[in-house]
Amino acid sequence: MDAPAGQLQPQILVVDDDEGNRSTLERMIAKEGWQVRGAGSGEEALDQVRKSRPAVVLTDLKMPGMDGIDLLRATKEISPSTEVVLMTAYGTVESAVGAMKEGAYDFITKPFKRHQVLKTLRNAADRHDLADENRRLKARLAEVSEELPGIVGRSPAILAVMEVVRQAAGSSAAVLIEGESGTGKERVASALVALSPRAQKAFVKVNCAAIPETLIESELFGYEKGAFTGAVGRKPGRFELADGGTIFLDEISELAPTVQAKLLRVLQDGEVDRLGGTKPMRVDVRVIAASNADLPALIAEKRFREDLFYRLNVIRVHVPPLRERPEDIPLLAEHFLRRYAAKNGKNIRGFTPEAMAALQRNRWPGNVRELEHAVERAVVLSRGDTLGVADLPEPHGGPAAPARTLAFPVGTPLAEIKRKAILETLKHVGGDKELAARLLKIASRTIYRQLEGGEDGET
Repeated sequence: MDAPAGQLQPQILVVDDDEGNRSTLERMIAKEGWQVRGAGSGEEALDQVRKSRPAVVLTDLKMPGMDGIDLLRATKEISPSTEVVLMTAYGTVESAVGAMKEGAYDFITKPFKRHQVLKTLRNAADRHDLADENRRLKARLAEVSEELPGIVGRSPAILAVMEVVRQAAGSSAAVLIEGESGTGKERVASALVALSPRAQKAFVKVNCAAIPETLIESELFGYEKGAFTGAVGRKPGRFELADGGTIFLDEISELAPTVQAKLLRVLQDGEVDRLGGTKPMRVDVRVIAASNADLPALIAEKRFREDLFYRLNVIRVHVPPLRERPEDIPLLAEHFLRRYAAKNGKNIRGFTPEAMAALQRNRWPGNVRELEHAVERAVVLSRGDTLGVADLPEPHGGPAAPARTLAFPVGTPLAEIKRKAILETLKHVGGDKELAARLLKIASRTIYRQLEGGEDGET
């Protein structure tokens, strides 16, 4: 029963109007090394509860004035975490059992045995400590949530992300953020920067999939005058612009092998080579990368450098999909409602219970981004002061829409079929290019190229 040295022992309050019985119990408990106090009445005990908030109150059931049941009720009002154990004679066991419905932890019957008393008190004290720890943890996690701008949620999965972000923010180590499209990887990157010593320095964001392969190298590393046709002057790259601050490389898996090699040099040596340049330049840049692709699988396919992966993966943050944290949907939905109601000058109080239930039933394949778009649309089109099921886009606001189909005459060129499939899918997902790419199982760069009227590119 002895606790480890240095561990604070639970405080037990013994309440009994029988002084001999009370003294016996106090000595028994004190021998265990526990803190113990005594009170001869319910009123005296309540004063001590107010002052010291004991872990456990061990009280007789039958006492003049304030009896054990009244003391139980009053104790729970003053100190909800304090556990109450009742002492009772065989003839009042039924009353003690009823007291457990009022919040008593347990009861022991007279004449009681030493091991029974100590075991019950230890279990009650353990329950008190666990409840206190849970409250402290919830308070700490709430503080973490408030400290991380742009990240909304209280689920264990997202709180784990917040904790990693909070711990990693102060360092200059590279961070790799993984997760499906629409989970909020850019928001995690922004939170890392906001909490970092580089918060007031440059924060440069690069979508590696949105820049054509022929231009990405010059965009990242810059070029000298005459480096290639059209290079009429010197241009600094994104890494130079981020010097002293942070660069966020989204969709890092889209980088060509030659660019991956140059990026590795920056991470290893802290030096950038401009295209056409003769002398490397030192830069101090923290790199945060993000990917919705399975990078280890791409390494196995020889499409991503293993050495680059390990340089980027110093600190890994996995952002869970929304289906793995459905308890965050109400918080996110309310967050987006407030944002877009203010943006559009709408006075909307909230969601009806039916609408919120509909949001929670959906699996949200497009994750947080899809939920945000759904709420924004509902806010813009709503005519009332609450959002109902009818305000939600299908399939969330009504029966699932029939699958859309495309038909092509025999002999239609494949390039035309591909282009129409991309355009119709974009319409279907409200213009979300990353979600469309996922549905079509193609690289998002292919969509950008089609929209720019370029070549097909590799799928």
